[in-house]
Amino acid sequence: MKILKKNYRYLLGFIIGIVIVGCFSVFAAETIIESKEVTYKNERSSAKNVQDSIDELYQNYKDLIGEKDTKYTEEILHGADPVLGKGMIPVTIDAKGAVKYANVNTPWYKYEAKKWANAVILESGVSHNVGDTIEEDEIAAYFVWIPRYKYKLWNTSEDQKLYSLGDLTDTAEGAESDPTAFRRITGNARLIDIVFESKGTEASTVIADGEYYTHPAFTSFNVNGLWVGKFEISGSAKTIKVKPGVVSWQKATVGEFWKALYSYNRELDSHMMKNTEWGAAAYLSHSAYGIGNEININNNESHLTGYSAAANTDQSSFFGEYGIDDGTDDTVTKPYNSATGFLASTTGNITGIYDMSGGSNEYMAAYREGQDASTSGLDSELTEYPNYFDKYAATTNWDDYGKRIIGDATAELGPFYYYYDKDMTTSESKYKRAHNAWYADYSYFVDSTYPWFFRGGACDNGILASQFYFGRNPGKGNGGISARLVLAV
Repeated sequence: MKILKKNYRYLLGFIIGIVIVGCFSVFAAETIIESKEVTYKNERSSAKNVQDSIDELYQNYKDLIGEKDTKYTEEILHGADPVLGKGMIPVTIDAKGAVKYANVNTPWYKYEAKKWANAVILESGVSHNVGDTIEEDEIAAYFVWIPRYKYKLWNTSEDQKLYSLGDLTDTAEGAESDPTAFRRITGNARLIDIVFESKGTEASTVIADGEYYTHPAFTSFNVNGLWVGKFEISGSAKTIKVKPGVVSWQKATVGEFWKALYSYNRELDSHMMKNTEWGAAAYLSHSAYGIGNEININNNESHLTGYSAAANTDQSSFFGEYGIDDGTDDTVTKPYNSATGFLASTTGNITGIYDMSGGSNEYMAAYREGQDASTSGLDSELTEYPNYFDKYAATTNWDDYGKRIIGDATAELGPFYYYYDKDMTTSESKYKRAHNAWYADYSYFVDSTYPWFFRGGACDNGILASQFYFGRNPGKGNGGISARLVLAV
């Protein structure tokens, strides 16, 4: 009996040892497989690490047995289909705003029909399966996919002037001989010619009118596209949200916004929207794949995200008519999931991006060289993370449109005109404003005093606001200025 007990102890110890070693081996194998730093080399394989090698072997096996990848793709995107990062859930959203976990093997987007791909990040602890309805309070952030594209260039000249009306009474359409009279010069807006392409396609880099040019928002990170926050950010630096019908986060310096958005999720390469990225979304909105027009203003006085000005409101001047009291008077301002709300989307339907006209102005990660770090809260970050900023020459003035970055939706909107808006015809202290020739939107370049760009306009900006509005600020924290989150997966 003593011998049996002794052998039993040895056997038990041996089994426990095997279990421990096995667990450790599984953990080590999983760590090696998931690590992109563990390299792999085989002349018969293009894989550079263990995980990619396993993925390649699995795909080869599926090809061998005739099983093809059934994931839905849209032919017109030419390989620039959505790329879902870790924790991102593909969704469809119906006209009332109901969100459903999408099956990626079925058509959950169709850019040819102006239906853009949407995805969400869920609140911590929430999980769902394909086909489930996801409740609004389970969602932390909404995103919309901007596929990589090249577009046909126009107005590429660096010689972009600002004309003061009264100087161009004979050549500016709609101009009057009285330089103090109200007028609005528009008519240059065009449907932008866009061709989608994947990052595997050689980028088009020639800058000349009539040439196709790969938009720099995509080449900057060498990605197939960008996930852009569907709404302005809300919450705070520690609890960033991207949701409809909530007050946007404001009163932070451009540096506070930038640091919070950069830190949001490094696995998804999160960052604050750049001027060129705004331009990429704005140009897609004004193509055959978007609304193809000026986006309706979010005139919600309470800065609630996703709202849209009611048709009966007067937006013909500055100030435009905006929501009062709590900002939810539906005779003045309507939510995103309504017929009027759709007009404030980049697509004219619920699948697009909201708040690109009105709501709150949005700081861009875009600055004039020589900006004041004590005001913006950004200093060494500008040189340590140059890819996360658009930098403009230190010599720019407020009307130096020609010093643009191609694709940022500034100078390409010219020519620019300096004239009195409707509100100035009754004002005691009259002054002119600078406007682009597309929709007469507010158009001011960065300068030494105001070195940081903001976009879109505010809820009360009326005729001046749109996806093609651009202005500038010192970079300090202001009420009425927010920001937007972008993911470069």
